[in-house]
Amino acid sequence: MVHFAECATCRRVELLRYFGETWPEENCGGCDNCLTPRETFDGTLAAQKFLSCVYRVRQKTGFGFGLNHIIEVLLGSETDAIRKWRHQEVSAYGIGKEMKRGEWQSLGRELIRLGLLGQSAEKFATVELTPDGLAALKSRRQITLTKPVAIAEKKARTRKGEIACDEVLFDRLRTLRRKLADERDVPAYIIFTDATLREMARAYPTTPAQFGKIPGVGAQKLKDFGESFVEEVTIHLAHYPRQTFT
Repeated sequence: MVHFAECATCRRVELLRYFGETWPEENCGGCDNCLTPRETFDGTLAAQKFLSCVYRVRQKTGFGFGLNHIIEVLLGSETDAIRKWRHQEVSAYGIGKEMKRGEWQSLGRELIRLGLLGQSAEKFATVELTPDGLAALKSRRQITLTKPVAIAEKKARTRKGEIACDEVLFDRLRTLRRKLADERDVPAYIIFTDATLREMARAYPTTPAQFGKIPGVGAQKLKDFGESFVEEVTIHLAHYPRQTFT
């Protein structure tokens, strides 16, 4: 799944290949990689560092190690495994500190996809230089890599105060939510989240139709709780003026 997500080639080709089938064209004209080809860059230096680290670690101990251990050596980490095998003594130790762990992991997986590294299917999944990888390392052949897909930053959860609202009404709605939650023996957020309550305290819904338009209010919750919350808003407006928010 990681390979499928990170590959820069046609998704259809990769998917069919997994099931032992082929696609006659390199470009299906339908997947994201074919419609918007990913950017590439000259990754020779970084690839050389990775391949060299794999080579030096094996040279030091006589057998291979897993992808994550190679990355720890590149980063100059001080782990028990590195100290045990004295990998802090290899020339590749700490030469990859300019990149983050996740970047090295992505690069290592791409080197496997390019056939420059082989990964065993054994329990510990060690990585080894393939004949092509060894040739690329010795000849310092240019290696073109694909820029990883930018991961969209997760939208931060709405915190109290991020949605401007009538704070007095918000507190009333929270009290009502707690009462309804206790009656049903469920956590308060199951009824409505704070963000939804703040939207209510901002929009002042006084009819079921208005209440149903509040973000976080679905058809079932409108049916189950609409009357109670609309009534609470109406009572509040009978004692306090409606506020406006920008």
